[in-house]
Amino acid sequence: MRTYIRNARIVDGTGRPPVEGGIVIEGDTIVHCGRLSPADEPRPADAAVVDVGGRTVIPGLVEAHLHLSYNNVKVIADLDLNCPPEYSTLVSARNAELALHCGYTAARSAGSIHAVDVALKRAINEGLYPGPRLLAAGRDICATGGMADWNASYLKLGMDGLALIADGPDQVRAAVRRVIKDGADVVKCYVGGDALLPHTPIADCTYTLEEVRVLVEETRMRGRISAAHVRGERSSRVAAEAGVDSIEHATYAADDTLKTIRDKGLTLVPGLRYLHSIVENGPRFGITEEIIGPSGLREEIKQAADTYRRARDLGIRMCPGGDFGFAWCPHGEYAKDIQVFVDVIGFTPLEAIRCATLWGAELMRMQDRIGSLVPGKLADLVVVDGDPLRDIAVLQDRTRLSVMKGGAWVTCRV
Repeated sequence: MRTYIRNARIVDGTGRPPVEGGIVIEGDTIVHCGRLSPADEPRPADAAVVDVGGRTVIPGLVEAHLHLSYNNVKVIADLDLNCPPEYSTLVSARNAELALHCGYTAARSAGSIHAVDVALKRAINEGLYPGPRLLAAGRDICATGGMADWNASYLKLGMDGLALIADGPDQVRAAVRRVIKDGADVVKCYVGGDALLPHTPIADCTYTLEEVRVLVEETRMRGRISAAHVRGERSSRVAAEAGVDSIEHATYAADDTLKTIRDKGLTLVPGLRYLHSIVENGPRFGITEEIIGPSGLREEIKQAADTYRRARDLGIRMCPGGDFGFAWCPHGEYAKDIQVFVDVIGFTPLEAIRCATLWGAELMRMQDRIGSLVPGKLADLVVVDGDPLRDIAVLQDRTRLSVMKGGAWVTCRV
């Protein structure tokens, strides 16, 4: 099957300026992208010709930090005790389809309860359910008393559905092996705390450098991707020194830590929209000023803008994505994080699209197949009814997006 998308304004994801032209697709693969002479244009007898009327075409977006099993979370129990496996599987499948309709043709999981993302990845790959190309993470790894170990000891509940509790190098190594055995592509650990969790405040560092180095070593030996939740400088420094592939947040990272991230070629995933959404929408869900004020959240938001601008100036690879699925930051709003890259961090819209496409593909180690519109790569793309280089917010309106994954239209509105 051959498809010809003509009369397109092509933003190819590499950071190069847009060009006017067309895209020729054979099966699931791009064979031409760019200008075509009239003589070389495929004819309707030879291809399905789609005239997009000068609309902008970008690569399929990549969500770099996706929690498919998070669903309208209002209280902490909605992340574990209120999540039976059967229900979590159903909502995860729905959220995966929603992400695809929002233009996200690839995504990297950052953990899911009951490791439902592992099964969902298989179902998507087998064509049973629609969804993005997915790297699964399964359950997280956390130290005793760490961020994902919040159930009181006297309850004797543990955290088994959400996280593996591991202390010391030997237990951490065993936990990595268990997560990989269960089907994970990504091994994520919690090294730092969070503003809204009093048992692990922002400044906490809950793993030693030795423990995180073991996690990275074991993960790399098995060809997987390591990720670490950090916020304060101490935890950010530990993750950077250990060489964690993907640093999640690192809100308070100092210059030396950012330079280590850059020099080691690591990726930073800010997830900044999540913080803004708490202040904007949290009060409607019980996160009042009495909670926000003492938490240090506003100070963190201010610091985050400074940290991520410094990271941008250092040339650190940064990818949008993070923590959608809370009531105040719901699934379907993923592209708001791209807008944060422009409005707060200071990327141009063209640069932000590269962050959300090619750099996301590089984080997923799939840049040879996705992330940019070049011949030989899979035909994952989005036709935008509007100009994202003038108004990046247009990517938030999925009614203005036509989405193709692997040469097949998911939605076609042109």
